[in-house]
Amino acid sequence: MHVTDPRAAPNGADYRAAPNGADYRAAPNGADYRAAVIGKRLSGIGRIAGFCSAKGGVGKTMCTTAAGSVLAAKGRRVGILDLDMQGASAHVFLGVAPRLPVEKEGILPLPVAENLWLMSVAAFTGEHALALRGPEVSDALLELLAVTQWGSLEYLFIDMPPGIGEEVLDLARLVPRLEAIVVSTGAAVSVAVVRRLLSILGEMHVAVPGVIANMVRGDAGAVREMARLAGVVFAGEVPFDPGIEDAVGAPSRLAGTAAASALLRALETLNIH
Repeated sequence: MHVTDPRAAPNGADYRAAPNGADYRAAPNGADYRAAVIGKRLSGIGRIAGFCSAKGGVGKTMCTTAAGSVLAAKGRRVGILDLDMQGASAHVFLGVAPRLPVEKEGILPLPVAENLWLMSVAAFTGEHALALRGPEVSDALLELLAVTQWGSLEYLFIDMPPGIGEEVLDLARLVPRLEAIVVSTGAAVSVAVVRRLLSILGEMHVAVPGVIANMVRGDAGAVREMARLAGVVFAGEVPFDPGIEDAVGAPSRLAGTAAASALLRALETLNIH
């Protein structure tokens, strides 16, 4: 199914193109103006933390949206940025119908609940699949960071895609004060892959305030030991919570789950409260 590019003008042209075929983003020296704008867009935000994991299916989106929901319920001003371009789902957890954002010297994030806002590529693509090659992922990320007007927030939580791809590499370069909250289950495969992620983040000089064990059934000792060996704080564990499924689509219910309560305790260890 064809998805219309929201950047395209009615005649099929790209709004970014100057009359001579140049791209408005390009400075005379070949630099991209958008990169210079990002610092200004994020200047009103207290802390910027991405929920990361090298493994899929460990519950990053649940952690991101539950953290935002529970802190917003406490009166904190929180933004959520979904950077999983191919698998955006934060809007599903938060019950936000995808729609084009309001334009105001950029674009405004979608309101979710009191004190809570969301920006996602789903605002442009709806529920259609988005297939992007590597450079296109970087371009989409840069565009979202450069045009979104977050205003004043205490926290911006970023739902990262699994792996160590363009989104992680570009975000670390474009947002120097990014913090990576690493999520892992206790499964041996998850622990092994996340261990490699921690190594890469260290080489990239990305701050890792802590590791969270998610969907714990029984003992989280393997994740605790991994964090110890990596020299990273073990923030805590979030038990497997079957109540999450019934809370999907309602931030207030999500904030009231046992998983959200346990997650909040873990985040308090990282001075996020």
